[in-house]
Amino acid sequence: MIAFVTGGTGFIGSLLIEQLVQHDWEVYCLIRKSSSLKWLQKLPVQLVHGDLFAEESLAPTLAQATHVFHLAGVTKALTAAEYFRSNGEAVRALLQACARHTKILERFVFVSSIAAAGPSHDGHLVREEEPPQPISVYGRSKLEGELACAEFARKLPITIARPPIVYGPRDRDVYEYFKQVQLGLRLRPGWKDRHYSLIHVQDLVLGLIALAQHPKAVGETYFITNPEPVEWTKLGLAIAQAMQKKTVQVTVPVFVTSVVAALSELVAQIIRKPALLNFDKVREMREPNWVFSGEKARDQLGFTTTLSLEEGLRQTVEWYRENEWL
Repeated sequence: MIAFVTGGTGFIGSLLIEQLVQHDWEVYCLIRKSSSLKWLQKLPVQLVHGDLFAEESLAPTLAQATHVFHLAGVTKALTAAEYFRSNGEAVRALLQACARHTKILERFVFVSSIAAAGPSHDGHLVREEEPPQPISVYGRSKLEGELACAEFARKLPITIARPPIVYGPRDRDVYEYFKQVQLGLRLRPGWKDRHYSLIHVQDLVLGLIALAQHPKAVGETYFITNPEPVEWTKLGLAIAQAMQKKTVQVTVPVFVTSVVAALSELVAQIIRKPALLNFDKVREMREPNWVFSGEKARDQLGFTTTLSLEEGLRQTVEWYRENEWL
């Protein structure tokens, strides 16, 4: 099998490529001049220099690909236009290129996000058949990518994955919370209980490969997630236990995050670099329940996660320490 991977130099994409290589896939990875090849240097991967909006640069590889994994996109940007260009227009451009140039394509896997679905407003586990209700610009831009997939559903064998919060080796987002715990702090946003679906990157990668190969997955959308959500305080305590750190919990009023976001966005505009915390992220943080059902993937594909939260956190801490991130 021959895979063409976009976003393969990042956290999830690089680990997906590692898994594909281990299973004897031939892998091609799209890169740009600015791409870091740190995680790919020792892997037998063919590098494709190109751009999602430059169809001619993709055509030769697409002509021989049996599978396309589209992970490229942005999770933070300076403007709404940047979100929609990277997470919506780029998906449509790649699908158009696939429609024109693929000859033996068995599956196009688009990695979307739970942000495209929106949160659970009453705490129930959101299912795939529920109408999407994104509350952030990021979520709306990822939904735009899903709508692009719908446009090409009759021409291409497409499957959409919606991962929740992803943690594990190489991650730098949830890693910020690990650094807080290292300092002995567990910051809690607001006084409400907050519940989140999570998945370890190892399980997510296995889920993406399952989506790429199962015949029932064509034309479907799946939440690829741990079966049980976790409450924020319990998550912090589990991380502290994995790190063997004594911690104190500090509750931060939600309005404080808005103030920090305002300052972060001001700095971001000055230095022209997107902020990790912005108003778009605050909109998502205000919602207490980002919880999703993994039953569809379990029932239709037989996919279940393999790592408990405790084991996943232990492995993550071990990797951070071995690589001197903690």
